[in-house]
Amino acid sequence: MNFFLTLFNLENKQFWRNRITWLGFSIIILMGTYAILHGKNTIAQQKEVIEQVDATQAEQLETHLHHHSDHEIGTMLYYQFFYTKNEPSEWAAFSVGQRDVNPYTLKVRMLAVEGQLYDTELTNPNTLLSGNLDLSFVFIFLFPLLIISLTFNILSGEQESGVWALVASQPVSPDRVLFLKFLVRFVALFLLIALLLIAAIILLNLPVDNNLFLIGGLLLAYLIFWFLVVYLLVSLKQPSNFNAVSLLSIWLFLMVLVPALANVLIIRFIPIPEALETTVIQREAYHEKWDMPKSTVMGPFYARYPQYEKYPIPEDRFSYGWYFAMMFAADSEAAGSAKGLFEKLEQRQEVSRKIGYFVPNLFLQNALNKIAKTDLSTHIAYLKSVKAFHREISEFFYPHIFEMDLPEDINWDDLPEFHFSGS
Repeated sequence: MNFFLTLFNLENKQFWRNRITWLGFSIIILMGTYAILHGKNTIAQQKEVIEQVDATQAEQLETHLHHHSDHEIGTMLYYQFFYTKNEPSEWAAFSVGQRDVNPYTLKVRMLAVEGQLYDTELTNPNTLLSGNLDLSFVFIFLFPLLIISLTFNILSGEQESGVWALVASQPVSPDRVLFLKFLVRFVALFLLIALLLIAAIILLNLPVDNNLFLIGGLLLAYLIFWFLVVYLLVSLKQPSNFNAVSLLSIWLFLMVLVPALANVLIIRFIPIPEALETTVIQREAYHEKWDMPKSTVMGPFYARYPQYEKYPIPEDRFSYGWYFAMMFAADSEAAGSAKGLFEKLEQRQEVSRKIGYFVPNLFLQNALNKIAKTDLSTHIAYLKSVKAFHREISEFFYPHIFEMDLPEDINWDDLPEFHFSGS
């Protein structure tokens, strides 16, 4: 045992004397620190926008109450927005996921909802191409490169310099020495992961909870995978150039080619024509109803809300009861396509998850986004909650619309509030 520790200490000293070691660790620490701060800044900007939502809602409501006080409520509801927000989780800054491309605040009116769900902010296309540099990116993409740079010539380098022949002549198993060399590097990289996680906990104010231990376990498994890949290749005792090219090819295959191929196959076999179809159906259904008899337009609405049949809808003039019933009918006709759209998106997410079982970097990315609630499934759940909120708002105002109430006749404190838990 003492001999084993002596060998370990000697190899450890030699490892830390290597300039490549210090260079690699310095780069990862700098990139990791930047990634933590960038993730923090990205989520801080989103929180700043989200914090303004309630004040914006109140200010807009007050403005419309003032300008439309002498008009029936339907006039005001044409202009009034009702705001929703997808609050970031405590781990969102660690793994930004799809929060940089999907809207985290949506505002809806009582108009047909399907055309309002897919608004998003304009984003720099270069940012979308490269993605956000968060800490999950450093762990998933950069750590394997550091492992490769520190281990590709761990055996071949000493063979080429003649040192390994001297090692092999000693009364100790060469395989044991090789294992010690890998163990020294594994321990060092594990400590580097721990260091970055501690920094993330402090700088991002992350909770020390089950998610932290789950992430730690996932990162440990990912580290073991890449060390096994390198160990198996190094064991073939090929030249350093062969090892370097082979390992970088494996990295490119797993990190770039497989995700790109998976994306192409998913798009090919799970197409989403419903994405455009839903909007087109909703728009056409709305516009064509202007020329239909009002009794025909009201049919679907009365089938869902028979309690409003007692209110007369004049055929010879505009009425807000008819107008918002028309919006309801347009959404109803687009409901099938909308349901298909969400189902296809969920299928894509499920296929991506299953592919991840065979591709460690995809599995880890999906897992981290799931923990951080920045994945596609969370966004789909948010969109569904917005649709449910739109229905609550509509059902709240329908009685006032058909009664042709004025804004002052409504108890605005009873207005439905939006709630989304992030799952």
